[in-house]
Amino acid sequence: MQSYLFVPGSNERIIKKALTSDADIVIIDLEDAVAEKEKENARQLLSTMGKEADLLQKSVCVRINSIDTVHWRYDLEAVCKSNFKNIMLPKCESAEDIKQLVHFIEQNSIKNYLIIPLIESAKGVLNAYEIAASHESIQRLAFGAVDYSLDIGATPSKKETELLFAKSMLINSSAAAGIESPIDCPYIDFNNEEGFIESVKNAKTLGMQAKLLIHPKQIELLHKLYMPSEEEIELSKAIVQSFEEALSNGKAAVAYHGRMIDYPVYEQAKRIISRQSTIGIE
Repeated sequence: MQSYLFVPGSNERIIKKALTSDADIVIIDLEDAVAEKEKENARQLLSTMGKEADLLQKSVCVRINSIDTVHWRYDLEAVCKSNFKNIMLPKCESAEDIKQLVHFIEQNSIKNYLIIPLIESAKGVLNAYEIAASHESIQRLAFGAVDYSLDIGATPSKKETELLFAKSMLINSSAAAGIESPIDCPYIDFNNEEGFIESVKNAKTLGMQAKLLIHPKQIELLHKLYMPSEEEIELSKAIVQSFEEALSNGKAAVAYHGRMIDYPVYEQAKRIISRQSTIGIE
């Protein structure tokens, strides 16, 4: 799963359109994208959208309101009734937040659910490993840059250097907890293709393999950016072949075109080939 597309939970037309898009997962947002007076209407709409998503066989996640609001329990009740299984918890700051969420879900006898904690604060970043390792239902972490920048008093920049520490913390915490790599923050200037490309490439270099999106036009470009290039694939295949030949001769290191190949390099090459297979590149 690479592309996670946000849609406002109160807009039936936009949700239906998103469900027919190429996004890997559609996130129906009950939080920031929905005005206070529209919260209940959005919850009522979930049931209809659940049937629509089933018909289209589309993966859906619901972003509920944060635990420090009066809305989150009502949101979860609506999620449970709609039969959606993926839940995004915004402004998650501790394992205790996850504990409260899980307790409520299991009280409603919901099985096989998945949780995506959205980390949006300095406290959440510092507790990222604790959150990631807090429950088996944690699928992966996600990063919210706007609230995080506001929390730490950072000035948003084109190169996003103010986000480097937080992203690295989430990546390291996810790896240490044995879960999937985190989902990168949305790029809010959706008409700025050049800036979007740079943002995705920088996050990919760090180790992020998915991104939150706010516009359908970002989907196709994101998928292209995550595809391994032909050069990467061919080099990876050559590395795997050379190293396995070396292993068959009793060697655990071999030189290939001026570079030393050992187990970590070999495993990285296999990962690239595996990703190629997973996303269906011939």
